[in-house]
Amino acid sequence: MKIILETERLLLREFLTEDAAAAYDLNSNPEVIKYTGDPPFASIEAARSFLEQYNAYTEHGIGRYAIIRKSDGEFLGWCGLKYHPKERIVDLGYRLNRSHWGQGYATESAKATLRYAFDQQKYYAVVAHAHIENNASHKVLTNCNFPRIKQITYDGQPTFLYRKENPSYDVRIITAEETWPVRHPVLRKGRPLEDVYMEADEKESTFHLGIFFKEIIVGVASFMEDDHPSFKGTQSRLRGMAVLPEFRKRGLAAAMLIRAEELLRERDRSILWFNARLVALNFYKEMGYETVGTEFDIPLVGPHFVMKKEL
Repeated sequence: MKIILETERLLLREFLTEDAAAAYDLNSNPEVIKYTGDPPFASIEAARSFLEQYNAYTEHGIGRYAIIRKSDGEFLGWCGLKYHPKERIVDLGYRLNRSHWGQGYATESAKATLRYAFDQQKYYAVVAHAHIENNASHKVLTNCNFPRIKQITYDGQPTFLYRKENPSYDVRIITAEETWPVRHPVLRKGRPLEDVYMEADEKESTFHLGIFFKEIIVGVASFMEDDHPSFKGTQSRLRGMAVLPEFRKRGLAAAMLIRAEELLRERDRSILWFNARLVALNFYKEMGYETVGTEFDIPLVGPHFVMKKEL
């Protein structure tokens, strides 16, 4: 049994196949699943089969966790995180048995899970969804200081989207030299330190962004005035985007790009372009960038595409 979190009254642990009967009971109450869009389990065996195949812990390192009351070991429901690979987001969710509503368990477990997402898993932001009529869920998210962003359709239902950023992160302008502790191990590993230097690093028109976790730099990106012959407009080029390995898939690259786009618009730049590695194409496409031309190879680095976005 792997315990993930502990609060004053609760333990949050990974699911066990022995939770099948409790999970079946939880989803059998129409009030509990009224706003979730989930059907009840057909049987205890169906619940057991689901738990046996639940692989979020090994696939993404996070998941939903059983809420266990410390005083008597009772299964109260679940709370936890879910990673959505396509959208590259993590959401906070929770579900409790009807008999345990109104006792603060959802808020207590949600606050602990949010701290876990930010402090230990180091995600840049966490989202949450609640049906527009689910007042109890809105209260939990309000208690967790989740800002409400907008109304959306989620799982076919009218839903409010919430999003909270990790206060331990800070994106700010830095010097070229401050990029080196990330540039070198990520982009020039095994090569001389001077190989991190770029010709336009010190130009007045160039700016560099660093993203810091508790004042430790963990990601960098540089933006330089550079005209691509195929594009028209006032152009800037992204170079040297890098995030330390232990901080990848945490939303940091997106945070730096969003901040850079704001700064470029303030500087009246109309196009941002760059050479993108093949492994990063989907990420940039999701951020609104498009490929231009055909694949080409950069010596010592590998295959790339030119990508651009009109700002």
